[in-house]
Amino acid sequence: MLRAVHSVALVAAALWASAGWAQVPDAAAGRTLPTVLRQLSERTQQYYDRFTSIICTETVRQQDLRRNLAPAGRPRVTIFELSVSRDPKSQDANDLRIERTLLSVNGRPARKNQQPGCTDPKTGTPEPLSFLLEKNQPRFRFALNDRAAGGPAGARALSFIQSPPEPVSVKWTDNCFNAEGGGQEGRVWFDPVTFDVLQVEARLSTPFHVRVPQISVAVQSPIFVERAETTVRFERVAFEKPDEIVLLPHSVETLTVFRGATSLRTEQKLTNFRRFIAESKIRTAEFQ
Repeated sequence: MLRAVHSVALVAAALWASAGWAQVPDAAAGRTLPTVLRQLSERTQQYYDRFTSIICTETVRQQDLRRNLAPAGRPRVTIFELSVSRDPKSQDANDLRIERTLLSVNGRPARKNQQPGCTDPKTGTPEPLSFLLEKNQPRFRFALNDRAAGGPAGARALSFIQSPPEPVSVKWTDNCFNAEGGGQEGRVWFDPVTFDVLQVEARLSTPFHVRVPQISVAVQSPIFVERAETTVRFERVAFEKPDEIVLLPHSVETLTVFRGATSLRTEQKLTNFRRFIAESKIRTAEFQ
């Protein structure tokens, strides 16, 4: 059976963080779009400047879907050790790299050298919050949307759309493909006092066809990416030495709808955060 996965680069399962937490006063709602964009850019840059390598446990639940989006068969559940650190191969200090070690598949320990499946999260370099940096903001159109529903209590919503859409890139490996691009749009929910990002919702703005290699025997029908939607929610995590509260993602929910391939709903839960203080020393976050 053909397996497929579409990646929305903005909300890949990276560890996005920004320190601090504050209650949101009503008076903060009067800030203008230029001020919000500047503050979000500065807050995001502060995160990159002070980033410390972090590892955690990632539990991934993947459910194949029928055409009506009802579940098809049993879900696939995998557990990874996930680490995020600065990418040593990049000249941009803001680039972060994700590494994953597969621990178990459907409750059974992973075999030695067992590789992730086609739709499992992959090791790579994500683009977490870089679209909020000042140098990248011109690639998007933004608008404050204080009437938007569905975000955390007291947060403000900032709508965005990539303009022009990102070109589509497709990479095939055997009967599995990874497709990125098509542009993205959505909302960023942020604390209007600290400008910490509390929730990100992104969706594919331009559906697209996936070109099937002529040499493929298993793939006969054309493939169309109809929908790709992702929501990332954050929680407060307490670290020691130095003592601080850091906002980190605790869940990532993704729905990808294909025509000509199996649609997929993926839920990623991140727990047991630890921070690298030295090369061989890990300090554990204390949180519930």
